[in-house]
Amino acid sequence: MKFLFLQGKRPPEMHRELEGVFKDNAPSEQTVRKWFRLFQEGRTSVEDNERSGRPLEASSPEVVQQVEMLLAEDRRQTCKDLAERANISAGSIHTILQRDLDKQKKFSKWVPKLLTEEQRNVRATISRSHFRRNRRDSSFLERIVAGDETWVYSWDPETKAQSAEWRSPGSPRPQKAIRKQTSLKVMHIMFFDVHGVILNWAVPPGTRVNGPYYQWVIREKLRPAIRRKRRQLLENGVILLHDNAPVHVTRSLLDMLDAWDWEVLQHPPYSPDLSPCDFFLFPQLKKKLRGIRFDTANEIEHAVKE
Repeated sequence: MKFLFLQGKRPPEMHRELEGVFKDNAPSEQTVRKWFRLFQEGRTSVEDNERSGRPLEASSPEVVQQVEMLLAEDRRQTCKDLAERANISAGSIHTILQRDLDKQKKFSKWVPKLLTEEQRNVRATISRSHFRRNRRDSSFLERIVAGDETWVYSWDPETKAQSAEWRSPGSPRPQKAIRKQTSLKVMHIMFFDVHGVILNWAVPPGTRVNGPYYQWVIREKLRPAIRRKRRQLLENGVILLHDNAPVHVTRSLLDMLDAWDWEVLQHPPYSPDLSPCDFFLFPQLKKKLRGIRFDTANEIEHAVKE
């Protein structure tokens, strides 16, 4: 590597020449790049750096305790970082973390918002209230009509789980190109209850879903659909469940629902996992449509309806 570096070759070319001579025994391109960088920084020796004495016994209680203390300072440290600070190998660190400390590397998950203490208390209070009400009123769940809006694209890529294949242990993993959603999309406003979908309304292209439009959908589309499909709901009283989006809480809409004696169920802020549309209806719907290409808005609407 030093010889090829002095010839003025770049890491990819160095790696190719080493592979041509040493075949499977050639160093990896990552190693070539590492030494290329060291030579650029002025290093002349190709020998390993001297270690500072005999390393500690990796499995000793003292080392395990030291690693635990280092990890408590920063849980995002890598095995390499911990190994340098504890003066043991990265492999030993990995063994200590898994075997002795019972730790796992867990990735962060995206959430809509990190709730404050007050918001978490409100979420718990509302949830307990609904739970108690369901125990007292056997018709509570049957009166709920959940609704929301969602975009449906003309093409949505399949998930990695949907692309999984059964292969033998030695076979390579299947590859899948990263592709984005297409620009053609249709917004659907849907409402459903425990018995199924009540309304599936495709918003015409170019239409802005604001407060007045959403109120029009409730008045001209949802209420007639309930009258046709769930007449008993109008008699028992509709409990409307939607999130706290601005278009859902306009004063004119709330006055209209109050005049009809429709109840709006309390929904904790920033809690899509408590909305049946967001955690149940829309994911199940879009899972069926992923990987299928639609050429027109009408095809999208037909597929969603089916």
